[in-house]
Amino acid sequence: MSVERILWEEDATGLAGLVRKGEVSPVELIEAAIARAEATRPEINATAEPLYESARARAKTIDRALPLAGVPFAIKDLGIAVKGVPSHGGSRIPASVPDVNSVMTDRYLAAGLIPIVTSTSPEHGLRLMTESKAFGITRNPWNTGHTSGGSSGGAAALVAAGVVPVAHASDGGGSIRVPSACTGLVGLKTSRGRIPLTPLVSESWYGMVVDHAVTRSVRDSALLLDLTHGPDSLSPYAALPPKGTFAAAAARDPGKLSLAVYRKSPLGLPISAETMKALDTAVALAREGGHTVMEIDLPFI
Repeated sequence: MSVERILWEEDATGLAGLVRKGEVSPVELIEAAIARAEATRPEINATAEPLYESARARAKTIDRALPLAGVPFAIKDLGIAVKGVPSHGGSRIPASVPDVNSVMTDRYLAAGLIPIVTSTSPEHGLRLMTESKAFGITRNPWNTGHTSGGSSGGAAALVAAGVVPVAHASDGGGSIRVPSACTGLVGLKTSRGRIPLTPLVSESWYGMVVDHAVTRSVRDSALLLDLTHGPDSLSPYAALPPKGTFAAAAARDPGKLSLAVYRKSPLGLPISAETMKALDTAVALAREGGHTVMEIDLPFI
């Protein structure tokens, strides 16, 4: 099987397993990912900054024993620092070039992930579509006439297009969840204080903004959370530590769940009939699976 086919068919956990077994090398994976990034770039427009040369250099020296050794990765062009890499935030204002890594960048690198690009976002992450005057329109790989969502739309487009199996993303008001829904990926908004945003900020939007990822599989999302969660010395607070690992929790039957459904817009905006129909379908599926569904209101103005 070709490396390109392996990159498309395997999730990050699977790719790292093949690297440990010696069935594929980090250099081969990175070259395949770079080729895929360039081949899809004109169509989906999801790259803010290519990091090809640094990725190639890291692939040559990566420790294959690391849990995600050699896995191609993308970091969002918003709210996270990669030393020496221009950060645009989707804007035409002059980019900032950080002289340090964010804590999360260091944790990604320590896990063995190899960033090959930074991914596009709307300007300052303030739209649920990834479109900006700085970078243009990022498109959905499944149908380029459709949006990949936002604000982590570049991350979602790269994963859905088979460029990388997992990509860094962030979420305040839907910026992981919306792109995941648009592109058929796994998206999890983590708990407040679960993952540090330091040293750029101690918190964002009073803790509403969190960092994590978009992935092809639940097990990748859980493993990446195991490898990156926990406060650092600059964190003002932290979520309670989990009982056991997230990977173990994701692998077992969750049993019967209690789910809350909120049918209004927190911003008081109108909601389309199509959206409500999709919500009703999801509620019906949950009830069919034996889960309890409660209608709720939100306790804020």
